[in-house]
Amino acid sequence: MKFATLFAEWKLKKENNHFCKKEVFSSKKKASLILAAALLSAACSAQLVSCSKDSLPEQEAETILIEKKASEHKWFALNKDGFSPTISPQKSPAVLQKPWTEALRVSCMAQSSEKSPLDMTQAGEPKIFALVNRLGIIVMAQSGLKVFKDPQFFEERTADKIVFMNGSPIYSVYRNSYFNEKISKNLPFRPFLIQFSPDSGVSFPILTYENLSLPANSEVNDFCWDGKEWFCSIKNYTESETNFSYLKFRPETALLSISPEKNLIAIQKSSEEEFRSVRRPKDFSAAPARVKNLLKGLPQNLDYYVECKDSGGATAREFIHSKIKDPNSIARAVVQLSATWVAALFEDGTLYLNGALYANKILNNSRNLALRLPKLPHGYKYTDFGFSGTTLFASWEQSDFYKTGRAGFLQVDLKKVLYKD
Repeated sequence: MKFATLFAEWKLKKENNHFCKKEVFSSKKKASLILAAALLSAACSAQLVSCSKDSLPEQEAETILIEKKASEHKWFALNKDGFSPTISPQKSPAVLQKPWTEALRVSCMAQSSEKSPLDMTQAGEPKIFALVNRLGIIVMAQSGLKVFKDPQFFEERTADKIVFMNGSPIYSVYRNSYFNEKISKNLPFRPFLIQFSPDSGVSFPILTYENLSLPANSEVNDFCWDGKEWFCSIKNYTESETNFSYLKFRPETALLSISPEKNLIAIQKSSEEEFRSVRRPKDFSAAPARVKNLLKGLPQNLDYYVECKDSGGATAREFIHSKIKDPNSIARAVVQLSATWVAALFEDGTLYLNGALYANKILNNSRNLALRLPKLPHGYKYTDFGFSGTTLFASWEQSDFYKTGRAGFLQVDLKKVLYKD
């Protein structure tokens, strides 16, 4: 059986169980050493931007340094009210580690498409939507950040994944059956998909378990929207056993017009094979040309996985560049594809960038840039990112297998570094 197939089955098994953290890779020392060596080698062939002199390898390429000034990068830690400044991740207030489904963490960051007024702030900057589990949504922009708490949907549910329909951000919520024994009993209303209104900051349900005709002892543990159809994996459980079923649907009207009282979707049974074929990571050779060009400098023998998001788009696509072996040794990156730029952030803080940030000129004569974010302490990693104008926001968290401790985000002003003239 091919590695990609084995890897996909291993990943889906973890997601279906909802016990192990829904990550493709661990932070074991072996993985860190392999990733660090490979990325530093690749960086020697690109222009390197660094937030710390200590993180710079010897190289022949021109180096641009970001000095450690508060005006250029700032750390923030998440808390029950939103976030607060901190000197560094490890010096933020201590947090009791919890299973990732129950922890306060940035579960997803989604980039606006930069195509409509709703995608922009009043200052004309693109928005980033940070979905914060157990809290709400933080709208990030170069001009400022705003927290939209929503205990109605977030307090007792896990929030995961943001996709866009007609420019509107939509996210999913569920209650993990492993950690919630009395899940969904006696609840008159069970939301599945929720729309966030960027102009008002209000969330409201657009699709419920009632719309999908799902019983109380079930939970949608994974979904995919390919821009045309929705595919759902459903966990069904009793006191004696747990099994899975699958369905797909194509809205007969705009999904945003559906309400708990209007069941205007055509639901069909799907199969495990069909769902896996949609969710299974593809070989990296099938990745978008811009992504392949961005990462072409990486060693051919480096095993890595990329989660590729289109700004203002559907469910992220997944690709694997691998020839072996051990899932724990695979490097993980999140890729964001915008109309004018493409970027990839690895867990160690290495970020590759190509193109022009919004309303700015093309960087580095269209050649790839390699940017090194401040090095995180052992047990911490970068998880997601987005750009608003020339401001970078990157989420980080303290991770130990399936548990998460401290979490927050980094804000970096790249204006003076990338656009000096």
